[in-house]
Parts: sequence; C-alpha cells; structure tokens
Amino acid sequence: MSFRIRDQPKDIISPREIGEIDTRAPFQSVKAAVSLFGEVAVSKEKRANSIKRKSSENVLEKETQLLLAQRELNKIKKLLEKSETTKSKARSELDKANVTLNELTKKLTSVRESKRTAMEAAEAVKSQGKELEMALSQRAIGYQSWKEELEHARKEYTTTVTELDASKQELNKIRQDFDAALEAKLAAFQAAGEAQRSAKMNLEKINELSKEIATMKASIEQMKLATEQAQEEQAKIIGDREAQLSYYRSAKEEAEVKLVALKNEYDPELTQSLEAKLAETSAEIQDLQEQMKQAHASEMNSVRVITSEIKEATKILQEVASEESSLRNLVDSLRTELEQVQIDQKEAKEKEKAAEALAATLTDELQSTKEGAGPGAGSGFVEEAENFSEETNMKMEQLSLETENARVEAEEMRTKSEELKQEAEKSRAVAEELEKKLEVVLKQAEEAKAEEKRAIEEMKILNDMQGRVTNAETNGKIILTVQEFAALSEKIKESEDMIERAEAAAIIQVEAINTRKIEVDKKVEANLKAIEEIKAATDMALRNAEMADSAKLAVEGELKRWHHEEQNMESSLDHSENSPRPISLRI
Repeated sequence: MSFRIRDQPKDIISPREIGEIDTRAPFQSVKAAVSLFGEVAVSKEKRANSIKRKSSENVLEKETQLLLAQRELNKIKKLLEKSETTKSKARSELDKANVTLNELTKKLTSVRESKRTAMEAAEAVKSQGKELEMALSQRAIGYQSWKEELEHARKEYTTTVTELDASKQELNKIRQDFDAALEAKLAAFQAAGEAQRSAKMNLEKINELSKEIATMKASIEQMKLATEQAQEEQAKIIGDREAQLSYYRSAKEEAEVKLVALKNEYDPELTQSLEAKLAETSAEIQDLQEQMKQAHASEMNSVRVITSEIKEATKILQEVASEESSLRNLVDSLRTELEQVQIDQKEAKEKEKAAEALAATLTDELQSTKEGAGPGAGSGFVEEAENFSEETNMKMEQLSLETENARVEAEEMRTKSEELKQEAEKSRAVAEELEKKLEVVLKQAEEAKAEEKRAIEEMKILNDMQGRVTNAETNGKIILTVQEFAALSEKIKESEDMIERAEAAAIIQVEAINTRKIEVDKKVEANLKAIEEIKAATDMALRNAEMADSAKLAVEGELKRWHHEEQNMESSLDHSENSPRPISLRI
C-alpha cells in the first residue's frame, strides 16, 4: 500500500517550493521487510511441498489399489481352477452314469427276453392242459398216465410262475437302478452346468479386473507425469522467488536511500502530521478490509452450505441406486422362479397325461382280462390288479405332493410380488423427497447469488466512499497500490467463480437426479409388469393343481371301482371252487 501526499495547489501561496512529493514508507523497519520476504518464500515452499505430498499420496493410493486388484485376480484364478476341477469330476461321473445306464439297458433287454420265453412256456403249458382235459373227457382209459402228465404239467406251470415272479423282481430292481442312474445323470448335468456358470462368472470378473488394472496403471503413469511437472514448476517457482528476492532487496535499498534523503530534506512537524494522516487512512483501510473479509466469509459459508446439501443429495442418490440394484436382483430371481414354475407346470401336465394314459391302459387291461380270462385265472389277475393299484396310489400321492408344492410356491410368489410393490412405493417416495431437497438447494443457490450481488454493491459503495475521502483531503492523496487492487479484484473473481461453479454443479446434479428418477420410474413399471406376469403364472399353476386334484379324484374312483370288482370276482371264484366240478386246472 502506498500513500502520496500533495501540497496545496498553486493558487495558495507557500514559503516553500510547491510540487508533488512521494513520501511513502515501504517498510517500517528492516525486520518487517525481512519477515515479508520470508513469508512469501515460505508460502511458496509450502505450496510446492503440499503438491509433492499430494502427488506421492495419490501414487501410493493407486499402487495399493493395484495390489488389491491383483490379489482379487489371483483369488478368481484359483476359483476358476476349482470350477474346472469340479467340471472334470462331473464329466467323469457323467461318463460313469452313461456306462451304468448302458449296462442296465442290456440287463433290461435280457430280462424282457426271459419274460417272453416264460410267457411262451406258460402258454404252452396252458395249451397242454386244455388238450389233456379234452383227452380226459374223450378217453376214460389211461387215467393214471393222464394224471401223471397233469401233475407234470402243473409242476412245469409252477416253475414257470416262479420264474415269472423272479423276472418281475429283477425287472423292478432294474427299474430302481435305472431311476438311480437317471438321478445321478441329472445331478452330473446340474453340476456341469453350475461349473460352466461359475467359470463364465469368473471369466467376466477376470476381464473386469484386467480392465481396472489397466486403468490403474494408466492413472499411475499420469500421476508420475504430474509429479514430474510439479517438480519442474517447483524449480521455476524457486527461480522466480530468487529473482523477486533480488528485486525486493534492490527496492529496499532504494527505499532506505529515499528515506534518508526525505529525513534530511523535510521538517519533523510536517512528517508528524503526515504520519498522523497516514495512521488515520490506514485505520480506515483496515476497516474496509475487515468489511470485505466479512462479506467474503459470508459468501464462503453460503457456498459451503450449498456444497454440503449437494453432498447429501448425492448420498441419497447413491442409496436410491443401491435400492435399484436390489430391485433388479429381486426381479431376476423372480424371473428364474417363474421359469422354474413354468417347468414344474409342464412336468405336472406330462404327469397328468401319463396318469390319464395309465388309467386308460388299466381300464383296457381290466376289460380284456374280464373278457379273456376264465374262472381259473382269478388269483393271478387279482395279484396284478393289486400291484397296479399300489403303483397308481403311489403316483397319485406324488401328484398330490407336487400340487401342494406348486401351491406353496404360488403363495411365496404372491408374497414376493407384494414386497416388490412396497419397495417400488418406497423408491417413489425417496425420489419425491429428493425433488423437494433439490428445490430447496436451488432456492439457496439463488439466495447466495443475491447475497453475492449485495456484497459487490457494498464493495462498490465502499470504493466510492474511499474515493470521496481521498478527494476531500486537502493536504495529500491516498492511493492503493496496483498489487493490492489486483489482489482484491482476484478475490472477488474467485468468489464469483466459486459460486458459479457451485451453481453449475447443482444444476448438473439436478439434471442427473431427474434422469435417474425417470429411469427408476421406468424400472418400477417394468417390475410391476413382471409382478403381473408372476401373478398370472401363479394363477395358472393353481389351476393346474386343481385340475391335477380332480384327475386324482377320478383315478381314485376308478381304482375303488376296480377293487370292488376284483373283490366280487374273488368271491365268485371262491364260490365256484367250493361247488362240485369234475376236473379243474388252475393257471
């Protein structure tokens, strides 16, 4: 800051020579000058050191992030190797299951052939028995030989029946082994599919981590370049500081010379009056500076409040994004469950058709056995009918369990759809709250702009007041230095730039929030559509379950009717056996 004091104008007569004299004192003492130069140097050194520290800290952070990413990549590689081993195990188990399946099919074919031969032998024995009965009715001679042949035929028939029972038991065992082999094969397929999925997931993670590592390496190189640039700038700053120090030293020497000359030239009274005026003007300037500092502090406080509110809005946006990702995961899980329900529906329909076909075959077999079998074939028919009834009962129990499971799954899907609706409503409420908060932030930004304009107007008024004070003085003139005026104007520009940046950031965040809100609304609508689809699928599953129940009841009625007919046939057979007959052959 410099002060220039002029003497009175030329119109006023003065004993001394009239002219403009520069009586500014750039430094109160040598100590003040040294402290001023030292502060400038120390502040520049501090800036350079802070730039170095920030750059080194950023490099260390990037290196630590790179190490963590490499560790995660190694973990994922290990998981990939494990998944490959499980995949190979599943393939080996699948091959074993195929081998066992082929063996079981061979056994089944051999058992079927033995069954056919046994059936043919039984038919031959039946035909021989009929021929013997006809011969017995025609011939009365040779009764003993015919009886022996009849007993021999009975023994052959019993052996064939035992062979048939053994073949049936073997067939049941082969069926059980075949079912177990199929289950093992399905388990192996599922394990292979899971291994493939895990391998795909691990490959995707590896690609993502490799991309992140590449970006981290690029950022580390950029940070190294930035540190080199900062070092070059530091060297330039040190050179500029030395040049400024030399300039300040020369200015100090010139000022000391001028001070000595002025002390020799002028009277002490004039210097005392000038010092008093200088003190008054410096006090006024300090007051003005304090007012400017207060205005700047109020502006900075308003900017800080706006930035804090913007940070809160960003946090809320992040929470909304996390809720959105959780909703996506729920929708994906519901889609997978819907696909599983559709698969279960198809299986239930197939089982329903199989039950209907089985019922039709049972009815056909009953009718054919009723028409073709004689009175002596009752016991075998009864046993076969009981076996068929037991099998159908087991299948109906399985159908009932599957229908109950479908109902339980439908109820679970309904509860999940209700939860999704509640979460969608919550996300809408959060979006509305965000809109309200953003409106408040925009209002506060407008208020900060208005306060900035007021502060600028007050600064202008203070400058006008300062100009009036300088014009009102008759003995001298107070003038701010170019550096101080530039510093004040730079501070004003910085405050304006800060407020404009905060406003632009707030507007950008408002636009981002609006776009995210639109996306959230679209996703909520998509979730609601998915919920409606899930509801329709659950209704279809319930209808299929009801149809399966009705089919079960119908099959149970048919079975009861068959059982009643079998009992009637057994009673009629017992009655016919107790009644006197000439000669009977049981088959």
